[in-house]
Amino acid sequence: MFKNCYNNARKAYDFMKQQKYNAKDLTLAYFQKKSKLYRAGGYKYAMPLKRSLSDYQDHLFAFLMDINICLLPVYIWVIEFLLIMCGLIPPHFFDLLFYIMFALLFVSSVLLLAFFTARTNGQSFGYAMLDLKLVRKKDKKEAMPLNLILRQALGFGVPLMIFGFFFQVLGVILWWIINGIFVLVMPHQQTLFDLIFGLVPVREPDQEIRFETKPEVVQEELHVTPIDLHIRSNYSDDGYYDVEELFKQAKDNGLEVISITDHNCARANAAAMRFSSLYNIQYIPGVEIDAQYKRMRVRILGYYIDWTNEVFEVLEQNSLKREKELSIERVEKFENFSGIRIDVDSLMSNSRFQTITPTEITKMVFHNERTRSLPFVKKYLDNCESHSAAMSRFETDVFGKNGPCYVKADYPDAQAVIDAIHNAGGIAILSSWHLDYISDEVLEEIVDLGMDGVECFSNDIHEQTIAAALKIVQKRKLFVSCGSDYHGPTKPKYHMGVSNCPEKALPLVRILTKAAK
Repeated sequence: MFKNCYNNARKAYDFMKQQKYNAKDLTLAYFQKKSKLYRAGGYKYAMPLKRSLSDYQDHLFAFLMDINICLLPVYIWVIEFLLIMCGLIPPHFFDLLFYIMFALLFVSSVLLLAFFTARTNGQSFGYAMLDLKLVRKKDKKEAMPLNLILRQALGFGVPLMIFGFFFQVLGVILWWIINGIFVLVMPHQQTLFDLIFGLVPVREPDQEIRFETKPEVVQEELHVTPIDLHIRSNYSDDGYYDVEELFKQAKDNGLEVISITDHNCARANAAAMRFSSLYNIQYIPGVEIDAQYKRMRVRILGYYIDWTNEVFEVLEQNSLKREKELSIERVEKFENFSGIRIDVDSLMSNSRFQTITPTEITKMVFHNERTRSLPFVKKYLDNCESHSAAMSRFETDVFGKNGPCYVKADYPDAQAVIDAIHNAGGIAILSSWHLDYISDEVLEEIVDLGMDGVECFSNDIHEQTIAAALKIVQKRKLFVSCGSDYHGPTKPKYHMGVSNCPEKALPLVRILTKAAK
C-alpha cells in the first residue's frame, strides 16, 4: 500500500539530487502538483472510504502515523525522565522539562498537524503516506484551509492536550474510543469533527507526478507540433482534465489548433468553443465514435460537427447502456472464473459512467491482500519484474481477446456512423486507433465507405502503417489529421501536441484545420 508513495518519493529524491533543490521546496512543489491535478478533475475519481477491511486498515495506519509524530515530544520527555531516574540529569530539571515537553506537544499536535494538513490541502502526515485526503463531503472538492485547521486542532490536538492534562492516558484513550465509534458507524469512516465541518476522507486517484525543468527543452525533445486534433477531456471515461485545464496546457505548450474528441461524447464542445476565444486558440468541434466494420472494431473521428445534433445524444446513451451491460457480463465471467465476488453496486455507484473496466477489477484484485495471495494471482507477482507489470500481464491474460473473461461488444455500423457525422455537418476521419492491425486492403475498404480522411500521425501507429495511410489519402485526395490522444495522468505516455507528425507534413494537416473556411 506504500508503493505509490515510495515511487513518487524516489522520483522526487532523484530529481532533487540532479537539480540541487532542497527538501522543503521539493516537498511543497510535490503537494502543489498533487493538489492541482486533483482540482483539475481528479476529485471526480476520488473514492470515499468504505466499510471494508483494507480501508479500515489504511485509515488506522494513517491515524497511528499522525499520533506518533504528534507524540514525539512525549517520547523525548520519557527518555529524559529515564535519564533523571538514572541520575544522569539533576531531578530539579523535572518540572522544567515537563513544561517544555507540554509546550512542544502543543506545537506538534495543535499547530504543526493542523497547518501541515491545510498547507497540503487535506493531507496529514499519515494521509499523505496512504494517499488519503480530507475533502468536502458534498462534492469531494478540496476543503477550505480554515475548516481543515479547525478539524485537526479541535478534533485531534486540543483533546489530546486537555484530556491528557486533566485525565492523563485514560482520558485520551476515551476520546479516541468515541472517535473510533463514529468512524465505525459512519458509512465513509468520518470522525465527529468531520461531520461538524462537512468533511469526508477519500482515496486519491492514481496520479503521475513528474518533476520537470526547462519546458522548452522537454517540448523540443518530444517534438511538440502546433496542431493536436485528438485530445480527451474528463467527459471521456478515461480522460482526466476538464476543458479549461486542457486549454491552459495547450496555451503553455504553444499549440495553435486543437480538437477535443471525447469517446462517444460530444458534450465538451460547448465549453471548448467559449474557451477558444479566451485563450486565442483555434478550436475544431470534435468527437470520437466506436464503430464496427465486418465484425472489426474501429474508431471514427468527427470534426466540425454540430454537437447539438440529437444523433450525438443517442450515440452517447447507447454507448453508456452498452458499456454497463458489458461490465455486468465481465463481472459475472470473472466471478465464475476466479471465485472472487465483486461488489457491483459499490463499484458502479462510484463510477460516473456506470462501468466496471478490466483495469478496475485488476486493481481491486492486486490491492487486496487476500486476493493477492491466491495462486492464480500470486504467480504473476512471482514471475513479473514489478507490481505494475504483473497487473498489466494479468489484465491482458484474463480480460484480453483470448482470455477467460473476455467480453465481445457490438458497435454501430461504420457506414451508419459516417453518415451520422455527415448529417451533423461534420467531416469523418478514420482514427489511428489499432490501424496497425488492419490490412491495407481492408483500410481502403473502410476509407471507401465515405471517409473524408485518415489520422495518419499519432503515437499508436507504425511507420509502415503511416506510409500506407498516406498513400491512400493522397490517391483519393483526402484530409490528413494528426493527434496525440492525450488523456492526462491516466495515460502518462501520451503528451499534448506530440503526434509524431514531422514538420514537412504539417502543411497537409493545416488543410484540415482550414476546412471550415
